[in-house]
Amino acid sequence: MPMPATPHSKEKIMSLKMVKKTKFIVGLLTLVALCGTAQADPPLPLHNIEGNSGVFITSTAYLANPPEKGETFGKPSFSTSAVFGKEKDLESFAVTENILGKFEIGYAYERLGLGDWASDVKAATGYKVNNHLGMHNFNLRAMVVEEGSYDCSWMPAITLGTHFKWTEGLNSLDDDLNGTMDTLGADHSRGVEFTAVASKTITDLLPRPVILSAGIRNSDAIHTGLVGFAGDDERHTTFEGSIIAFLTDKLAFAAEYRQKADELAQLNTGGKHLNKAENDWWTLCLAYVVNDNMTISGGYANLGNVFNHQEDNVWALQLKYEF
Repeated sequence: MPMPATPHSKEKIMSLKMVKKTKFIVGLLTLVALCGTAQADPPLPLHNIEGNSGVFITSTAYLANPPEKGETFGKPSFSTSAVFGKEKDLESFAVTENILGKFEIGYAYERLGLGDWASDVKAATGYKVNNHLGMHNFNLRAMVVEEGSYDCSWMPAITLGTHFKWTEGLNSLDDDLNGTMDTLGADHSRGVEFTAVASKTITDLLPRPVILSAGIRNSDAIHTGLVGFAGDDERHTTFEGSIIAFLTDKLAFAAEYRQKADELAQLNTGGKHLNKAENDWWTLCLAYVVNDNMTISGGYANLGNVFNHQEDNVWALQLKYEF
């Protein structure tokens, strides 16, 4: 039978807990998650809108919420995100599960609200279309190189990913437009992407950690797949990356960039520019660690042209919870 704790032992335990908490917040939040050795990892990295561990629009090689030492499965992580543009809006609901600290399976559902695009289409063509599209994201990622492996302190963590995507509502939209989406190049509602991401945490540059991530993505997605896919003959490899800097023990700043191929032909008819050229994305974000389970983040984004409008003044919010 265990002995009751004395006031002195309780004070010592509380002190140790405070030291531990400070260490894992200040001492490389996402790196701790990568290694999977802490028992109370903070809820970082975030989820991107496609259901991978990262920032808002890009991934990191670090994986969220690993299992405790000696266990196989980590506890799940959930997030909900909302993106508010001038005309368009986007909502995302994501869940990830970490296995052995080296594998991440994830799912996200995204809903893209098309704003006044439906009314512009009707005014220009007479066709009546739905005002939103959805996308299902099924993700599998594997950390193939751990940070600092092979006795090389400069070695980044490297994660490879395969992403299965299905655009909900594209076929109906194409039918409503009498085959126009197919003609413009969005002739597939399903696609597969392949990603490789490297992340490195730098501790001796600034008073607090800085995390650098860079990755490549092979895809035929149109607007990340929200507007369908162009087919294997139109696949491109694009670059994306992010910089994350910790401003305080609980507050981090991130800047990210995502290159995007322009797969969908432009459409100007009936006095309306219904589809403009697709542009690269970039964001500026702040993330606040509320406690060991919850992170709240917000950011500003430039998403370039989305169908008939330029969405260059976009605001986003995310709530992420880890059990």
